[in-house]
Amino acid sequence: MTVPLGELLGHVLEGEPALADEIDEVFRRAETLRRRRTRLLLIAGAAIAAVIVLAGYLLTTTLLPAPGTPRSLPAGRPPVPVPSTIADPVLAVIAPVVDAAHLRIVPRPPERGFGWRQYSVLAADGRPRGTVQVAVFARPDGLCFPRRDGSDGCARRDRTGGVDYVRYGAGTDPDWQVNEAIARRTSDGRTVALTATGERDATDPSDATPPLSGSQVEQLATDPRLLAAFGAGEGCDGPAADACPVFKVPVPERR
Repeated sequence: MTVPLGELLGHVLEGEPALADEIDEVFRRAETLRRRRTRLLLIAGAAIAAVIVLAGYLLTTTLLPAPGTPRSLPAGRPPVPVPSTIADPVLAVIAPVVDAAHLRIVPRPPERGFGWRQYSVLAADGRPRGTVQVAVFARPDGLCFPRRDGSDGCARRDRTGGVDYVRYGAGTDPDWQVNEAIARRTSDGRTVALTATGERDATDPSDATPPLSGSQVEQLATDPRLLAAFGAGEGCDGPAADACPVFKVPVPERR
C-alpha cells in the first residue's frame, strides 16, 4: 500500500517554521552583519585619525621649540653679529679676519672715498676697539719702501706671490698704536697700504692696542683680492690724495 510522501516527511519538518519565515530570518541576519561591519569600520577610522593627530602633536613638540625659547648658537661661534650681506667688496675681504677675532667691523664715517676705505672695529659689547684704513696707489715705476724711523734709504722688503711688502710694528707711542703694511704688486706697480689703529684716548689700555695683529695686517695687505676689490681707476694719487687717510708710515710719492 503506497503512503503519501507528505506523511513520510511530516515528522522531519515538525517544529520548523514555515518557508516564508526562513527567508525573513536570512535577511535579518544579513542586515545585522552589515550593521556590525559598518560599526567596526567607523571605530577603525576614528582610531586611525586619533593616531595621526597624536603623531603630529608629538612631532611638533619635539622638533619645534616652545614660544619664547631662545635659539642656541652653534658651538664655537662668536657672540658677535656677522654681516650677512656685504655690499662693499673691500669689507668682504677684511671682515672674515676681524670676525675670527670675535670683533665686529663696520663702515666709519667718512667711510669711503676715491681709492680708500675706513672702518670702525668694535668689541662684542659694542666698545670701540680702533680703526682699519686701507688705500690704493699707482706706483708703476717702483717704490722705495720707507723706513720706520724716517731715515733716508729704502726699507728691506719681503716678497710673496708676486707682491713686495714691508710690515711696520705698532711702535712705542702709547697714544697712537698702529700695525701697518705696505704692499706693491710687481706686475703693474699697484700698491696698497693698510693700517689697524688702536682706539685713541682709550681709558682701558687694552683698547689702545691695534685690533689686528701685525701678521693679520700683512695677510690682508698681500691678499690679491684686496687690490681687486678696488675699482681699476681708483687711487689716492693726484687731486684725490688730499682726501685720503693719513697713514703713520705714508706711501712715498711717485718718482
